[in-house]
Amino acid sequence: MKHTSITLLTLTAAASIAQAAPAAAPAFTSSGNLAITSDYVWRGLSQTGGKAAIQGGYDVSHSSGLSAGVWASNVSSATGELEIDVYGNYGFKLGAFDASIGYLNYTYNTAQNFSEANVSLAYNGLTLKYSFAVNDTYNLGDYYEINYSYDVASVKGLNLGLHYGQWVDADYDYAIALSYPVLGFTASVTYSDLQNGASITAFSLKKTF
Repeated sequence: MKHTSITLLTLTAAASIAQAAPAAAPAFTSSGNLAITSDYVWRGLSQTGGKAAIQGGYDVSHSSGLSAGVWASNVSSATGELEIDVYGNYGFKLGAFDASIGYLNYTYNTAQNFSEANVSLAYNGLTLKYSFAVNDTYNLGDYYEINYSYDVASVKGLNLGLHYGQWVDADYDYAIALSYPVLGFTASVTYSDLQNGASITAFSLKKTF
């Protein structure tokens, strides 16, 4: 009888532990996004000739650190009318830093395509990134950038984003952005400026799901 009681207690304890154990995280996760912006700005330059753009993307990530995705936007006829970006990355820890290596291909339906490889290092909201040309059909050269993301503690949900980038041996650009959640969307206003003084202010709404 005593032996039976111990067995029942053991089984009960094991069942309780099994129920309390958290479910294992899935190996694959995915997310999508849709956005509308008053001007599609890339590295300080308008890709829509100052007009609005509708954009969307889908990403898949694996617990190993590998990820891949696709993103699309309308662009001006001079740029290619439709841009579709396909990319892949591998993220990993480098001490206290989050490191990443990746590849990105820019595809256009009426213009030449080009591609870049990139490396980045991030810590506490600050990200350093270097993109180097692989298929440089436009002779753009390499591009390096510094980005900083800061959540404003005094206003819940408000985020400040800062950007500085420069083409090697060419002009630089910088941007200041504020974003805030509105009715399930993320609303943003971004001021971008080029070295030659051509500035752009863009407004956008983005939904992630």
